[in-house]
Amino acid sequence: MMKRSFPAFATPGVLMCALVLIGCSGDSEADKKVHTPASFQVCGQFLGTENVRRAVDAVDGGDANATARNSPGRLAAALTLEAEKWSVDDVLYHPYSACRLDIPAEGGGGYVIDAQAKWSALTVDSMRKPKYAKSWRQVNDKVFVELETGQPIVRLLVACGVPGAAPEQAEELPLQMMIRDPGLAVEQRQALLSTFARTLVDELACTGDPVVPARLLR
Repeated sequence: MMKRSFPAFATPGVLMCALVLIGCSGDSEADKKVHTPASFQVCGQFLGTENVRRAVDAVDGGDANATARNSPGRLAAALTLEAEKWSVDDVLYHPYSACRLDIPAEGGGGYVIDAQAKWSALTVDSMRKPKYAKSWRQVNDKVFVELETGQPIVRLLVACGVPGAAPEQAEELPLQMMIRDPGLAVEQRQALLSTFARTLVDELACTGDPVVPARLLR
């Protein structure tokens, strides 16, 4: 398996704003891992820096490129605005990309690790109905996890109340997070998802104190 480090410079055009480099000196592997572009820093804020490093190193490919257009605070602000405007008649919600890692494959093509969040059209009550109970597992009273059979995608729902939103928003409009990857080990996928969820729960200051445990997948 080829070991990779994060690139010292990002590909132009992948960021909404200019990339800011941490001061870089030396060409060692350690230096390359420490001195990373802004997008990798943001991915680390969402998913955990070490989790990102391990996930990228687990994929047999070339150097990864990161795209992260929203900081945790900016993403939380956009989600908060949607929740404050929400009504029970709403059925479609905008997905937001938190972090995307593109890893080229030897011989062409590539691998993608992608983290997204949005408000869900599903409700907490629907999770307990037979239709969804077959594919969604209840982790605790506010957290539910779904693993797409045959697909390297895992989704998580959290009952997250936003201050200023309608009283029923937490139950009727749960927060949904998704991790897509090229087939990571369960432990790695779990680490990315649980860290991502806790990051957003903290940024949103969810009412009701939802607890996202480190262990989500079996």
